[in-house]
Amino acid sequence: MSYLLWAGFVVAWWAAGAGVGTINLTLVVSGLGIVGLAASAAASYVVFTLVNRLNMHSSRTRALFWNTISELESRIGTVGQSALLPLSSAQEGFHRLSRGEHERSAVLWALLASVPIIGWIFLLAALWYLSRDMAKHNRLEELVLEDVDRTMKGAGLQGVSVKHAPIGSRDVLGIAVVVVSLVELLSVFLLGLAGCLTLIYLTVGAFSLVWLDLSMRDPIPHFVFHSQFEPEILRSLPDASAKAGAVRVE
Repeated sequence: MSYLLWAGFVVAWWAAGAGVGTINLTLVVSGLGIVGLAASAAASYVVFTLVNRLNMHSSRTRALFWNTISELESRIGTVGQSALLPLSSAQEGFHRLSRGEHERSAVLWALLASVPIIGWIFLLAALWYLSRDMAKHNRLEELVLEDVDRTMKGAGLQGVSVKHAPIGSRDVLGIAVVVVSLVELLSVFLLGLAGCLTLIYLTVGAFSLVWLDLSMRDPIPHFVFHSQFEPEILRSLPDASAKAGAVRVE
């Protein structure tokens, strides 16, 4: 909603500069500026929370898998070699997971999203990165968990649930935003600069609101899935889970 407030702020500021109802518009500009700053701060907080949530979840997941694989490796040495192949595959998958994930600065993206007027552009970029990172994390995690399950069963332990919760990367939505923005930029020849910017704010800005809602809701099934398989690891490998710490549902 901050992008609409800042759009109104710019329009009111321009009108005040043009001498249209100077006294009343000055109050409007001041009011919109204050409310716009508050809305930008709220958007900044949401971005910080979402980015930080993914960073913490990825870190805890890697810790859990690392300790689980280490504990399984020590058990296989005494149980036998039947689980050696899936264990090796789990180790390889874990290294791919670790190399494939990059922690993003929650503070930086929050500050960029709080920039007046153009902050919604950084908001969209942050949401696109988040959706891609979460989808990649989910995909790589599935491979590791499947190998961990086979390793545990090969070591004579109870396996874990591997019923995954797929997460889309929302690339289609991101491409749609880019295409719509380019098309609307061409509308400057028909609608003029003011009309073009208004059209972009009303459409692309609406995309950001929808995407923000999806970014909040999309990972929930994934976190619920964690709450299901982690107790199973805890029962079979209490030391591994104790070292990694519990991963709570966000």
